[in-house]
Amino acid sequence: MAPAVTMEMELKELMRVVLTCLPAGPSATAGGSFPRPSSNPRGGGGAGEDRISRLPAAVLRDIVSRLPAKDAARTAALSRRWRRVWAYAPLVLDDSDLLALPAGGGDPKPIQWYAVTDAVSRIFIDHRGPIRSVRLTCCFMALALAQGMLDRWLLRLAAGGAEHLVLVNRPLPSSLPLPDDILRIASLRTLYLAFWRFPDTPGLPRGPAVFPHLQEIGLFHVDVDDKDVEHILACSPVLEKLAMVGNFYRIPFRIRSRSLQCLVFWNSMMNELAVVVAPRLQRLILWQPYLRVADSSFRIRLRIGYTTDLKVLGYLEPAIHQLEIGATIIESGTKTIPSTMVPSVNILALKVRFEIRKEAKMLPAFLRCFPNVETLHVLSHEADEPTGKLNLKFWQEVGHINCLETQITKVVFDKFRGERYELAFLKFILERAQSLLKLVVVLANGDQASVDEMLAKLKSLTTAKRASEYPALLAVARDGDSAWCFQRASDLSVSDPFDW
Repeated sequence: MAPAVTMEMELKELMRVVLTCLPAGPSATAGGSFPRPSSNPRGGGGAGEDRISRLPAAVLRDIVSRLPAKDAARTAALSRRWRRVWAYAPLVLDDSDLLALPAGGGDPKPIQWYAVTDAVSRIFIDHRGPIRSVRLTCCFMALALAQGMLDRWLLRLAAGGAEHLVLVNRPLPSSLPLPDDILRIASLRTLYLAFWRFPDTPGLPRGPAVFPHLQEIGLFHVDVDDKDVEHILACSPVLEKLAMVGNFYRIPFRIRSRSLQCLVFWNSMMNELAVVVAPRLQRLILWQPYLRVADSSFRIRLRIGYTTDLKVLGYLEPAIHQLEIGATIIESGTKTIPSTMVPSVNILALKVRFEIRKEAKMLPAFLRCFPNVETLHVLSHEADEPTGKLNLKFWQEVGHINCLETQITKVVFDKFRGERYELAFLKFILERAQSLLKLVVVLANGDQASVDEMLAKLKSLTTAKRASEYPALLAVARDGDSAWCFQRASDLSVSDPFDW
C-alpha cells in the first residue's frame, strides 16, 4: 500500500476515533418540527386553540431552547407572539442539525461545508440571548478562520456566557491555529477541542479567573506542548476531568492540579506522563489499542507522584509503560518498599502479551506496587512474534504478592484463547488468591466451535488447587468487543470502568 494511501486511512481512522469520543450533542425533545399554529392563534376555543402561545415568555424560551437549532429559529415565523422568543431563548446549537436530509428520510447527505458555516454565522448574528451549548463539528473551519468568522463566534460565545463548547476543525488540514480568544470564555464548564493547534500561552491571561467554572476539557489531536497543558491546569481551579485523545508527542507532560479527579489518555502517546501533584485524582485511564509509531521500542515513562486518592488505574502495559513510583523505576526484580507502592488503588487493569516472556514477568512486579487491589482486570493481548512463554512452574515460584493473597476478591481475564500460558496464569490466581469470590473468563472468540474448545480447556481449572474456599468460576462468550469505550472510561459515576 502506498504511503499516501496509508496516511489517508490513518487520518480517517483518527477522525472516526475522535468523533466517537466527543460528547454527544443535546437531544431535542421534539421528534420533528415545531407544531403548526392554528389559523386563529387568539381563538377562544375549539380544536384550533393555540394554548402554547399563551404561556409566559420564560416558559416559551425554555421550550424553544430544547428544539433543534433549525426548528428553533423557524418558530419566529409562527406569529408576532413568537417573533422574539428564539432570539432571546438560551441557545443550544449543534451544527449537525443543520445538515440537509434526503426527502425520504434516512442518513444525511454529504456535508455542505460552506452552507453549514454560513448558517452558523447567521445564527450567531441573529441570536441575542444567552448561550447554553454549542457543538460545531460540520463547519469549514479554515474558511471561518480566514474570514474572521471564528473570531466573531468566540467573542459571541464569551458575551453570551456559553457553558458547553465542542469545536472541531473539519475538514482537514488539521492543526489550524486556534484563536487565543478561546481562553477568554470564562463561563465555560466543558470544553472539547479537536484538530487544532493550541494558542501559544506565554503572555496570555493566567490564573483561576480564566476558567473559573471549567470542569471538563478534552484535547483531541490538538497540537499542544507541556507548557500549554500546565497553563490550562493553572487556569482551571475546579477542573475535574482532563482527556487527551489521538495525541502523539515526544515530549513529557507533567500534571499538577489540586482539583483533577479523572485523567484519560486515549489512543495517545508521549515520552513521559508524570502525575506530580494530584491529591484528588481518582481515575487514571490509559488506553492504547495499538502502537502507532514507527519505532516499536517507543516507551512511555509513567511517573506516579502525590496521588493519595487514586482508586482506578489501567490499562498498564509492560510493552509500552515504564512505571516509576516515587523515584524508583519498577522492574521485574524491584524490591517493593513503601515508597514504591500506591496503596489507594483498588481497581487495577493490566494488558499483557503472555507470549512475550519479558512482559509477562512484569505482572508480579506491577501487582506488588498496589497492595490493596480488590478487582483485577487482565487483558490478554496476542503477540505477533512470541519470544518465550512462562509455564506454571514460573508462577509457582513467584514470591509473596500482598494484594493477590489477601485483598483481591474479583479477577476478570479478558480475551482468553485457551493457550497453555493463559491457563497457567489462571491456575496461579486460583492457588494464591485467598479472598477470591469470582473469577470471570471472557472468551476471545464467540464462534461456537471456538467456544466449545476453550470451555473444554477451562475444565482443567475445576480440579486446580484453590486458596479460596468458594471461588465462583464464570466463563463468558461474546461476539465482538466489550462495552469498553471512552465515555465509560471517563464516567466517574461508573464504579468500575473496565467492567461490562
